[in-house]
Amino acid sequence: MKDFYRVMEKGEVGESDYYEKKRETVLETIKPICEAFEIADYDYFIRENNLLEILAIEGTLINCTKNSIRETVREVVNYIHERL
Repeated sequence: MKDFYRVMEKGEVGESDYYEKKRETVLETIKPICEAFEIADYDYFIRENNLLEILAIEGTLINCTKNSIRETVREVVNYIHERL
């Protein structure tokens, strides 16, 4: 089972390192879901001094600020559900 809560190993982590690792983890986690539904256009953006997190799927922008990775995955599933 994927650990949706741990982005990095325990210890001191800089803010920029955390958000870059979170972005990588989100993209790695949603990749198989998107591939299964033939969605190639997706990304996860962290902007404005790490205060804004946006999930972009096929041109649709979804605000995921302060979401856990688990909740971001739910947003992907909701998008796919609404698209069907």
